[in-house]
Amino acid sequence: MQNYPLKHTQLTHQHILKSFLACICCLLLFLTSCADTTTNSPNTSSQGSQATASKGNENTYESTLEQQRLSKVKALISGMSLDEKLGQLIIVEYFGSDYENTKLPYMIGQQHVGGYLYQQVNHNFEYPSNTIAGSKQFSDAANKDAKIPLLIAIDQEGGVVNKLSTLFGDAPSAEDLAATGDPNKALEAGQEDANHMQQVGINTNLAPVVDVQTTTPPLLASRTFGTDGNSVATYAGAFLNGLQKNNVIGCLKHFPGLGSLTSADDPHDTLPVVSSSMDTLQKYDLAPYKKLIATQKPAMIMSTDVVTTAIDPDLPAELSPKAIDGVLRKQLGYNGVVITDGLYMGGLKRWGLAESAVLAIIAGNDLIEGPYEPSDVASIIQAFKDAIQNGRLTEKRIDESLQRILLMKMQYGIIKA
Repeated sequence: MQNYPLKHTQLTHQHILKSFLACICCLLLFLTSCADTTTNSPNTSSQGSQATASKGNENTYESTLEQQRLSKVKALISGMSLDEKLGQLIIVEYFGSDYENTKLPYMIGQQHVGGYLYQQVNHNFEYPSNTIAGSKQFSDAANKDAKIPLLIAIDQEGGVVNKLSTLFGDAPSAEDLAATGDPNKALEAGQEDANHMQQVGINTNLAPVVDVQTTTPPLLASRTFGTDGNSVATYAGAFLNGLQKNNVIGCLKHFPGLGSLTSADDPHDTLPVVSSSMDTLQKYDLAPYKKLIATQKPAMIMSTDVVTTAIDPDLPAELSPKAIDGVLRKQLGYNGVVITDGLYMGGLKRWGLAESAVLAIIAGNDLIEGPYEPSDVASIIQAFKDAIQNGRLTEKRIDESLQRILLMKMQYGIIKA
């Protein structure tokens, strides 16, 4: 080993000592810094913990609220007669515009119907309901006759289906909104419609349309948001948010889809057939439902009278357990309220109104839409009772639909919690 002079060795020892002390200082500074970060500054981990706690508190609150609503609804159901229960499953239409001179007072007060639907074609917005004040007086009068507050509904899509035009003027169509390239425009349209509806006492909008257009000339034309399932879901979802975040019930329609039908296939006149494969249905027709059920919690979905052969080659979708209970409820996971399209449509005449109503409830629908007259309501209620008597329906099944309907009414403030 080579020997170094003494002076060089002393300097080396001093250098080592200084280096050692420097390392100790650095270590102490590092540890102090860590301590300061932990005690004085919220780091990413603590922020995540706070966010998780906040989310947990929110979920706990929602769960508690849902349990409170459910308890109140069950108590309400337990005090209802069978006639009252069955009436809540029916949404009626009516002729005229002066409440006391329509058939609504009897259908609401005596037959306990769950709500009604405004239609321009039925002269519902003529004098004295041709003003905002007049329409509000009409809905207030109707609710005074109701033991359980009503679903007061309208088809307010915009464009050619603008049922509020008499009161509020023009509204953009789905096609117009999609053409802007800005989903916020659809959100704003939904918000504006919600504002208009609240002014006249309407709490339910049978919109937006989520049919995906895949043919020419299309049946629904400007009523659709486009030709791509994701795009339709984006714009329809924004419109839905505009309604529901402003306390108006929204409704996706027309399940399982009319986008592949042409203008020659109008369900008002005939029973259309959609022969698309299941793969095509999944790619187009069902895509908006799958996305929006998972993300937007639509209050309602409307089923419609179309034979979709890949789902059920024998029955129209709204009368088919394979379509409603099978695809919509089990496959897509929807547990909200399902309402039928108008059961007076031409394609359902072979079953008749009363039998169609029974089949619709058996299939998994909750609300029946379509009767105009007290005699129609009476025939449906009697058909329900006969179906319970002969085992086709049970009161438990009726209570399932009733519970969903009343929970929705409570969630949207129609029934005060």
